Amino acid sequence: MSPSEYDTLVKSLKKLPGEFKSLIEKRIELFTLEVGERISGVMAHAFYRITGVVFLSLGLILILFAASKFVGELLGNEGLGFVVVAAPMLLIGLMFFFRRPRSMVNSTRDKMLSQFMKELTEQISQIERDDDTARAEDTTRKADNRSDHRAEPEDRRRSEEKESRESQKPNTH
Repeated sequence: MSPSEYDTLVKSLKKLPGEFKSLIEKRIELFTLEVGERISGVMAHAFYRITGVVFLSLGLILILFAASKFVGELLGNEGLGFVVVAAPMLLIGLMFFFRRPRSMVNSTRDKMLSQFMKELTEQISQIERDDDTARAEDTTRKADNRSDHRAEPEDRRRSEEKESRESQKPNTH
């Protein structure tokens, strides 16, 4: 290995930790941007869903109000109409309140965790593929350099043989 190649190698090795640190910082930045993008998408989706639920709830309240008035007229007592319509709603509400769906919470948490782990695994495998590609390129470059160095002595030997043949030829001029 010539001194200039050695110096180039040393400079490259000195740059390697900084480049690796830069790569990791870029990957973290990319991951953060992707997570932020997904969170904003989820929030926008949630906003539209919540808005839809609010309007559906208002419509349901108005329908229940009308039903209460109608039942009150049939029973001859407006208050009793509201009680009859409200009683099933209260029972359903109490059932949901006291019977929390743990399986739904657990499945949502598990889905989020598995999605995060999947993305993290994909990013790590991408980093490994990039490293493997860089190593393969370095190996190819080193092999090319070695073949060039092997070719130099062969070229030098041929040129020396050619010169010696030419010097042995008698000068015809």
